[in-house]
This record gives sequence, structure tokens and C-alpha cells, in this order.
Amino acid sequence: MKELKVLELHDQGFSYRKIASQVHLSLRDVTKYIHRISNKTNSPSTISVMDEVVLEYRVNLLRSEVRVLVKERDNLKNEVKGLRAQKYDLVNQVHARQSELDVVKRNLEYERFSKEILEGIFTEGQVTT
Repeated sequence: MKELKVLELHDQGFSYRKIASQVHLSLRDVTKYIHRISNKTNSPSTISVMDEVVLEYRVNLLRSEVRVLVKERDNLKNEVKGLRAQKYDLVNQVHARQSELDVVKRNLEYERFSKEILEGIFTEGQVTT
């Protein structure tokens, strides 16, 4: 990847010293990279060598992007599992509350029914007396 950056900066007209400081390489390494590529660029396969370097750089970037995306996907899967568990718990709580509500409603109906019966008995007792 550093080779590609050296080539890009060299093509933009930067000096060897400026390239070395930006890419964090020694001046000797920058010179070596440029001369090696310059020797290859004089051959008929210049384009293929440059294309190979660019392709390798892009492949490495894509690999790192894939690793990041895989981690993100795994995190999202874990988040979805957590949300499903929360939903399951909430559904169970709703069912429990519904059962409690049904019991309270039934007790109220029994109380009202009992009250009506007692009132009916009380009313009949007053009418007969």
C-alpha cells in the first residue's frame, strides 16, 4: 500500500523527501520504490504492473471493509436477539397482567351478583313484612 502511495505522490510531482515524510518511509526506500517501478515502466508490461499494484491496494481495502461489515452484521444480529428476548419477556408480562385482570373482573362480577342477590332477598323480605 505504501508503494502505491509513493507512486501516486511521485506522479503528482512531489519531491522524494516530501514523499518520504508523508508516507513515513526513509528516503532510500522511496528512491528504491520509484526506481523499481521506473525500471518496470520502461518495459512493455508497464500498465499491467501498475494495474497490479492498484488492484492489490483496492483488494486490501475491500478486505478491511468486509471485516468491518462482518463485525457490524454480527453486532446487529446480537442486537436483534436481544430485542427478541425483550419482546418475549414483554409478551409474557402482558399475558400475566391479562390473567390478573381477568381474575379481578371475575371477582367484581361475583361481588355484584352477590350484592344483587342480597338486595333481592332484602327487598323481598321488606315486601313480605
